[in-house]
Amino acid sequence: MPDTHQLEEGISRTSVIWLLVAQVMVLLPLRSVLPVPLLAIALLSVIWRLTLWYGRSFWPPLWLRAVLIVMALGTVVISFQPLLTLESMVSVLAVAYSLKLLEMRYRRDALVVVYIGFFVVTTSVLFSQSLLQAAWLVLCLVVLIAAQQGLYRRTDFLPVASSLRYGLVLVLQAVPLTVVLFILVPRLDPLWSVPQPDYSATTGVSDRMAPGDIARLSQSDELAFRAVFDGSLPPATERYWRMVVMDQFDGKSWYQSSTTDLASKGIAVTEWQQDQRQPADWWLQQPNGYRYEILLEATGFPWLVTMGPAAESQGRFLLLRTMRLEAGSRLYERQVYSVSGSSPVFTDDLPDWLRKLNLQLPRGNPQARRTARRWMLQAKGQPEQLAMRIMRFFQEQGFVYTLSPPLMAGESIDRFLFSEQQGFCAHYAGAFVFMMRSAGVPARVVSGYQGGELKPEQNMIQVRQFDAHAWAEIWVRGKGWVRYDPTTAIAPERISADLQTALGLEGGFLNEKPLSLLRYRQVPLLNQFRLFYENLEYRWQRTVIDYQREQQQALLKQWLGADQLQWRQTTLLVVVVLMVLGGSSLLLLYRRDKKDELSRLYSRFLGKLRRSGVQLQDGEGELSLARRIETEHPELSDAVWAFIREYIQCRYASHKTVEARQIKSLKIRLNSVR
Repeated sequence: MPDTHQLEEGISRTSVIWLLVAQVMVLLPLRSVLPVPLLAIALLSVIWRLTLWYGRSFWPPLWLRAVLIVMALGTVVISFQPLLTLESMVSVLAVAYSLKLLEMRYRRDALVVVYIGFFVVTTSVLFSQSLLQAAWLVLCLVVLIAAQQGLYRRTDFLPVASSLRYGLVLVLQAVPLTVVLFILVPRLDPLWSVPQPDYSATTGVSDRMAPGDIARLSQSDELAFRAVFDGSLPPATERYWRMVVMDQFDGKSWYQSSTTDLASKGIAVTEWQQDQRQPADWWLQQPNGYRYEILLEATGFPWLVTMGPAAESQGRFLLLRTMRLEAGSRLYERQVYSVSGSSPVFTDDLPDWLRKLNLQLPRGNPQARRTARRWMLQAKGQPEQLAMRIMRFFQEQGFVYTLSPPLMAGESIDRFLFSEQQGFCAHYAGAFVFMMRSAGVPARVVSGYQGGELKPEQNMIQVRQFDAHAWAEIWVRGKGWVRYDPTTAIAPERISADLQTALGLEGGFLNEKPLSLLRYRQVPLLNQFRLFYENLEYRWQRTVIDYQREQQQALLKQWLGADQLQWRQTTLLVVVVLMVLGGSSLLLLYRRDKKDELSRLYSRFLGKLRRSGVQLQDGEGELSLARRIETEHPELSDAVWAFIREYIQCRYASHKTVEARQIKSLKIRLNSVR
């Protein structure tokens, strides 16, 4: 039983519970990052520690702890490729945090657990910066501080309310200095870099599209981006958000050409992409009246979103011949950029290489080819008439718009057009482009988003993953690339309203997200709550998360002026920090003086007792001392008890600052001790 004895001496039973609660709370935001075996090891550590708490288990021996460590490290090696990723590093830290519970016997071990917990809390911010996540992490800090404070309490009882209040007070005391540092500390480039989060598991638009891919996105309510307009909002029929242009088809999937593919075909890079330093002369530009700012969530891909075709390079981004924008590297954090409203006006015909690229088709689907050529003859070679003929075909043949179409292996286009006739937007866009190309008309599939939820109070459109959509563009001599959306022939509500309305009685909208408030937009109370929270989240993101170097410079120039800004910024930072620290120090000194006065009075009290022949024994508390004096020196008992009771009241019973009148009363009690 020596282990139990050591535990009682080192860490109170209540402190163990606080530490377990804190650990569960800290690890909860990382549940989607940690591999399942590591979550199992973390759960095992908590359960084992609880059985120790109940006295129904034994301390895990060294060999067992070693086995758990090997299992944890093996899981990290197997689960993360490449090995040195942000997720793998955080996983190692989190599992170390958990396993430390199995050897936590003394206060110093518990303090290590608490300090690792503080560090693990900060790692959660690397994966999410939402308002809800921030509030949860603050709560984790409060609980960790309460657990740490409990380790120094002499009693085994830790009142929940006062412990949480203590932690909350400390957190609130740190707020002023935190705000000052957040606003004034210069945003510098990092001295080193860490691997970025892995976005391979993130849902979103891809540069390869097979039938059914976009239908799967309809089950995700994650935010894709926000668009804040300077001026009027566009009508629903114009809210086509372009992101990816797919000009290649392998018989199963549509995908977009890479720069490497084009270079291998002898196409110069400047024919395919240009930046602001090399203005493109591929088309003329005309204003379209819409100027807006995009707040694009991290995707892990370099693609940017624009409403309609991009006509010019925006800032630091590349302009591609497919009329879309692309960043120079993958986007691992939110991007904020402005788009000036302009549309391309085409004056020249397509270059031969681009025409050939947009006519490419693999073998197969003979019936669709024959039908397209016959209709092209009937249309007398007019691409737009052929396009309308295909749209009428979709409209008149009883096609069904559904999230659950049957599998169409083999000649997938023929099976879709002439047999199954059920599909989502990707099916219709892909079949439409296939038929246009079969008839000799350059065409391509465009993927992105359509629609979005209006936020009139912020003049904003909010787009989520279930707004993902695919449509088609065909080349018309004299007009350029013209958009056709075959989905409008089957489900016009998808464009005029939203996906939930278009699916109608069939349902299926966010079926995999039963708790998503977006499913209950028709319930006024729930919808108002959702809108209120989303408004708060937007303010949080704009005010705090997006406060980067440019925003800091703009704010400080407004406050301090543009001249010698860095010097003024540094001076203001030093002055304000000194003021905050000085004020805090004066407050602490004021309170410490009162407590020191109590200590001085108690020392004088013990001095009087020594002169009366009473020595304080090792580990003897105030009450024990008074009881002993009552037995051994009854002549001193009344005066000693009067002093001790009032001293305990001042020292321990009051949570407020000791007042002068209490000190004065205690001095009177002390003078009565002879």
